Amino acid sequence: MIPVAPRREGAGSLRIASGTLRGRKIRTPPGGATRPLLTRIRKSLVDILRPRLPMARVLDLFGGSGAVTFELLSNGATEAVLVEIDTETSRLIRESAHQLGISACVINADALHAIPRLSAAGERFDVILIAPPYGQSLQQLTLDALAEHGLLASGGMVVIQRDSKEPLCQLGTDPTFRHVGSRRYGRTAFDFYVGTEEPGG
Repeated sequence: MIPVAPRREGAGSLRIASGTLRGRKIRTPPGGATRPLLTRIRKSLVDILRPRLPMARVLDLFGGSGAVTFELLSNGATEAVLVEIDTETSRLIRESAHQLGISACVINADALHAIPRLSAAGERFDVILIAPPYGQSLQQLTLDALAEHGLLASGGMVVIQRDSKEPLCQLGTDPTFRHVGSRRYGRTAFDFYVGTEEPGG
């Protein structure tokens, strides 16, 4: 099993790196319960997604500290749903969203259970983030669940975070998604997917 990467930012809080909320603090759980990305990596991811962010709805299926989603909201996204299985971490995300004055719904649930519920409610999202604990094959399980339940809006993008030693997700013989690129930052890798009906990403 690939171990979870150690936290790289100070325990207790971190600052939003870019956009209208740049410099504002958000709360993070104590200890190593979450894996906030380094500031430079968050900024790089925002730059990649920037063309898709104006008026975007974001779904973060493994919310953690919420740092990546808050960066996207700071740079043009207008609404977000964050799913986080840990009750205390969910509370901290809600607290940060309230203090920042941004629109974010936090669901305290397992991501794989939340996906069919969101689908049944008719929800669709322009950017979907999958950043689970490493080494548990959750990237593949979550992408498969998204393919089954159709939460990605037309023209949207799925972003998967994984340890760079972990493999790309398998898409099967009749895929719902198409891999359009990857970026690596040390141990952290991002894979980008669009719907197979989309002309590009």
